[in-house]
Amino acid sequence: GTRVTATKEAQMEKTAKRARAILHEWKAWLAVLAVGAALGAFLYARIYPMVAPQSELAQPTVQTLSPSVVFTRVREEGELVSASQDYSIVDKVTNSNRDFLDLFDVPFTEKSFWYRYNGTIKAGVDLSTAELEQDESDPSLLHVTLDQPHIISNTPDMDKSGVLEENNNIFNPISVEDSDAFRRQCVERSEEEAIGGGLLDEARTNAESQLTQIFNAAFEKDTYTLDFTYQDAGDE
Repeated sequence: GTRVTATKEAQMEKTAKRARAILHEWKAWLAVLAVGAALGAFLYARIYPMVAPQSELAQPTVQTLSPSVVFTRVREEGELVSASQDYSIVDKVTNSNRDFLDLFDVPFTEKSFWYRYNGTIKAGVDLSTAELEQDESDPSLLHVTLDQPHIISNTPDMDKSGVLEENNNIFNPISVEDSDAFRRQCVERSEEEAIGGGLLDEARTNAESQLTQIFNAAFEKDTYTLDFTYQDAGDE
């Protein structure tokens, strides 16, 4: 009877060990499945939004191209440089001290220098104040109002500008103020000569041509005809 009991206990112990081993294996598999599920959910959340098709409501709205849209972008450009001119002024500056009553030059006080002043003048129109109106009876006709062309910048080329020759005088030495005064005169003279030579007229013609080309590029060529008028800056 004792031998039978021992055999049964050994079989029960073996069955228990087997059950514990199976349970341990199931726990390991469940842990692997849990980790895999968590990783899959993470990857889904990160990748799906990149590849999922957007609904019609989520897609960006495409703005219809129209003359007003194009002109708004044109105005955002601000200044339009449509003409430029290089210039060079060479002149002699002579100066003498004057008497206390400013009646005559004081002898032996004359000074002089030759100076060359180079620069570039740029002219154009201010697009930020431009206005556009589509003709009521002819939608293909666009009325464009611009401020009068003006000089945008006058930039000296200091690499080419400077004193060529000077005749200094111990009683009336050449000063920095003399050079500065001459440069200011050169700026005024260059702008007067550029305007007299038609630089602003060239800027007007080129501005009209450039704006027309912009509309021809945005739409089919000759879809719109631009009619230009000009006003003084500040006029309504």
